[in-house]
Amino acid sequence: MRPFSQSGSEGGIVTAPPPPAAVSDAGCGRGRLPVGWRCWRMGRCYLFGLCLLLGLLRAGRGLQNVTAQLFGAEAFGTLAAFGDFNSDKQTDLFVLRGGNELLIFLADQKEPYFKPKVKLSINQGVITSVVPGDYDGDSQMDVLLTTKPQNHITDELSVIIFWGRNQTLDSNRKTVLNKTFHDEPLIMDFNGDLIPDVFGVTNESDRPQILIDLFLTTLASSQNIQFETWVNKVRNKIQQTSYAKTYSFKKYKTKSCFFSFLADGDGQTEHLLPACADVTCHKSAIYLSKPGLNQWIPVLQDFRNKDTLWGFVPYKNNQSSVPITLHIGDYNMDGYPDALAILMNTSGSNQQAFLLENVPCNNASCRSVHRMFKVYWELSDLNQIKDAVVATFFDIYEDGILDIIVLSKGYFNSEFAIHTLKNNFEADAYFVKVIVLSGLCSNDCPSKITPFGVNQPGPYIMYTTVDANGYAKNGSAGQLSQSAHFALQLPYNVLGLGRSANFLDHLYVGIPRPLGEKSERKQEWTAIIPNSQLIVIPYPHNVPRSWSAKLYLTPSNIVLLTAIALIGVCVFILAIIGILHWQEKKADDREKRQEAHRFHFDAM
Repeated sequence: MRPFSQSGSEGGIVTAPPPPAAVSDAGCGRGRLPVGWRCWRMGRCYLFGLCLLLGLLRAGRGLQNVTAQLFGAEAFGTLAAFGDFNSDKQTDLFVLRGGNELLIFLADQKEPYFKPKVKLSINQGVITSVVPGDYDGDSQMDVLLTTKPQNHITDELSVIIFWGRNQTLDSNRKTVLNKTFHDEPLIMDFNGDLIPDVFGVTNESDRPQILIDLFLTTLASSQNIQFETWVNKVRNKIQQTSYAKTYSFKKYKTKSCFFSFLADGDGQTEHLLPACADVTCHKSAIYLSKPGLNQWIPVLQDFRNKDTLWGFVPYKNNQSSVPITLHIGDYNMDGYPDALAILMNTSGSNQQAFLLENVPCNNASCRSVHRMFKVYWELSDLNQIKDAVVATFFDIYEDGILDIIVLSKGYFNSEFAIHTLKNNFEADAYFVKVIVLSGLCSNDCPSKITPFGVNQPGPYIMYTTVDANGYAKNGSAGQLSQSAHFALQLPYNVLGLGRSANFLDHLYVGIPRPLGEKSERKQEWTAIIPNSQLIVIPYPHNVPRSWSAKLYLTPSNIVLLTAIALIGVCVFILAIIGILHWQEKKADDREKRQEAHRFHFDAM
């Protein structure tokens, strides 16, 4: 089959050959080449130009500062939590100002895309953390605050719950817990009723008040900090496993937070710990522990950039200091979660946020876990933010691509400045976004409000699929597994799938179950479309086969670029057809004139 037809025959109609001069003028351009060849060469030029255009469209990589579009003049305060407060399927922001004021920035469709709509103030104390959730089971979001005394005489933390009603908060509708805590509590679902519970060490006891599957830090008799895993079995039989014999940290080392982490894409959750070997954090490292390994493996020890040595920021016991914290998210959607960290150079002149990419291990120290972190030292928009304090991931545009929010010092009245950076990395990768609701109601929710914004801790998500090379690929994540010390976890999970556009073979969702119940509460869905958002409603809790799921598709840039390429090819083909049709018509007209001339000549 020939893509182009020369002017010798067309549709079975034999035409007279044109004069030689006509051959040279009747193509896509002038020259000595035959018409079909010149058209093909011109088509190749058009295709090259089209590919170049698509390449330019895809070449935008890096970060873009979009703070003004999102906040306008309100880009200051301490970002404390995320949650869909008004149940519109858009994630809202909980921001602290002045130490005693909470503002809820609701997502909007017009610039600025986040506007402060709900305000709550407390008369006494300083707010240290915010944990949104449905604490009374009415399917409306409440807000839990931890506070400490204004004068910081003691480190005791009080807990106040403000009850939400009709998507507002009333300072008079609150409950103050009658116990104070040594540290910020963990919000979790202990008894499997999908109503959040409060776990922590009160001032009346040195032991936690609730036991569940936990990873705890304790102080051994040797004054070394040790790590313990507590497994809550059926009927409250407790089995304890301690890592203290294999790896411990001395008491003087700086305060850091512990993380659950999926490092190598095997579907199992690993433990991740950033730590310092000295009080100045000049010797910093990130360690990882896998199930079955009785040791901590370093996955990042090289913090040197050219001639500058960086390390974690040492914790100081003041209001503006934050424990060493990593925020986890799959930045490039390759299926291996990355991290954001705040680092300070050893001279103390600057501290910045850096992206830590999860890459294959290339040294002997991490060979047993196969993965490691690599610091991205050169990300221009991120490097321009000086004196950074906190950095976390957030899906700003609800498109499944994780963007970045950074808090930095330097704003007036000791408030932090808020910076938002759009993720422009185009990695030809896919994702699935999953949020599990409380399942306390379905079609009979109070006030007809579906509880999209209840921030449900406890559910666990896992998927299995096949990658582009035909190998099995697994992934898993827990929903809201942390709540203290600016955990800033999102109320949903974005799971990267890499470059495989295959359907997810299986996606499992499980929720906590009450003590004594033997059957697991989990449900399976098959053939989930990539680049989609799945909202799971586990109602009723004890009948998983009756759970419902709503699937929302999120077209990616690949779809847009494919559409542009398809339209361009169609236009190009139509242009070629038009040119050839015009040439054929000219040839037919010329032949008719010649035939008419020959007829009259013969008649004479």
